[in-house]
Amino acid sequence: MSASDPPLTGIWKLISWQVVDRDSRAHNVFGAHPAGYLILMPGGRMMALMTGQNRQPGLGDAERAALHRSMLAYSGRYRVEGSDFITTIEVSWNEEWNGTEQRRHFRVEGDRLYIETEPGPSIVFPGKTDYRRLVWEREK
Repeated sequence: MSASDPPLTGIWKLISWQVVDRDSRAHNVFGAHPAGYLILMPGGRMMALMTGQNRQPGLGDAERAALHRSMLAYSGRYRVEGSDFITTIEVSWNEEWNGTEQRRHFRVEGDRLYIETEPGPSIVFPGKTDYRRLVWEREK
């Protein structure tokens, strides 16, 4: 990372992924130990993949649906605006996200990256509003 790169540029390993509901209750929807990586490149390209804990392989429709429900993946171009980074999503596990902008508030403390999303329609609790809170650790 060069001195001119934003402090969030790099490769980050997922530590926690929580959904916070309107009553401020945090839910570990992907388990206490989800897996994932966030790659933020110096030219503004990013890629994120997150999966739930204890996923089971399977080829049947029900098993594949469960695998889909226990993951997130998207990629696109990002830019930094103050303490936010905004991604224009080009490809995603969720076709509704393609072509949208996703705003994330962030702060870097040492080797940790803390991210919160804007409140919006829940991707895990249909008909509800929530936001996501993520913690990442810089890969060394």
